[in-house]
Amino acid sequence: MAYKCFHCEHDSESGHAITLYNTTGDEERFEVLCDNCYADWLLSLKG
Repeated sequence: MAYKCFHCEHDSESGHAITLYNTTGDEERFEVLCDNCYADWLLSLKG
């Protein structure tokens, strides 16, 4: 099964599910990132 990356929009054989919240924190949505975008996203959380 192929996944479409939320960030780069490329198809990927593996996907990493993440939860995104709006600025007030009262709404959430689930998205899928490819391996490269997920690694970048994790690094961005470190600051």
